[in-house]
Amino acid sequence: MKTKTLSILTILLLSFFVFSCEREIEIELDQSEESIVIEGIIEAGGNPRVLVSKNRGFFNDFPSDIVALLDTFILQNAVVTVNDGQTTYPLTFVLNPFEYPFAYYTTTALVGEVGKTYLLTVQALGKTATARTKIPPPVPVDSLYFGINVFDINEDSLGFLYAVYQDPDTLGNAYRLYAKKSSETQYFPVSGAITNDEFINGRLVTFFSGQSDKPFGVQDTFIEQDFFYRLGDTIQIKFCSIGIREFEFYNTFEAALGTNGNPFASPIIIKTNIEGGLGVWCGQSYFSDTLIATN
Repeated sequence: MKTKTLSILTILLLSFFVFSCEREIEIELDQSEESIVIEGIIEAGGNPRVLVSKNRGFFNDFPSDIVALLDTFILQNAVVTVNDGQTTYPLTFVLNPFEYPFAYYTTTALVGEVGKTYLLTVQALGKTATARTKIPPPVPVDSLYFGINVFDINEDSLGFLYAVYQDPDTLGNAYRLYAKKSSETQYFPVSGAITNDEFINGRLVTFFSGQSDKPFGVQDTFIEQDFFYRLGDTIQIKFCSIGIREFEFYNTFEAALGTNGNPFASPIIIKTNIEGGLGVWCGQSYFSDTLIATN
């Protein structure tokens, strides 16, 4: 009986010790400094297109409608220019509901050329952000073909696009794939279809991919018809050549996006080629081709 009494007393004392050590801790997080965020592309044969926004605090609410998004994050009164080494072109803010990203700065007076370097300057939020990018020469795709999904032995109609290309024997090339089906109006990048030639320099390369990612699509649900191609689809691609620093941005951005919400994942620093801001200014050229998915 004495032993039992001592055991109960010991438990009570331990419980008192544990609960008496509990403290409510409040952590004051520093407010993130406002920064210019840029998503800009100048493509060979095309006009520059630069989305200018600002960063958002991690715990801040995100606008639920396009009007609030425009008013809260999109910087509509920035001063944006692009210099091609000879002339400085002012860019004008436009709203275009038919072409993503819907709100961007552009000019029809400037058309991208292979081999040229372009200096982007953005003045907003009392700050100046700059970036340089060069449009590399395009690399052709040797062949395209369709293959049934080999990871499902019961599949008979859904599959992947396969592409074959010859990487040049000069180190420092990087690529990003855009694609769309004939029923779609705009090309979008394919998630994971980005690479450099660090391990494939000068080699004949074969890779496969599913459909491109669409903005505002369902992210938490896997839908086979939205990921795979189907027999009979007409697939159009743009195989884009980009610079190494631009590759580093897209590569780390996709890696960070893939670990978003995972509490056990290591934090990933997204690399940028913007001085005085965040994001990317990317010059690219492309090789385009079309494939009808058949066996």
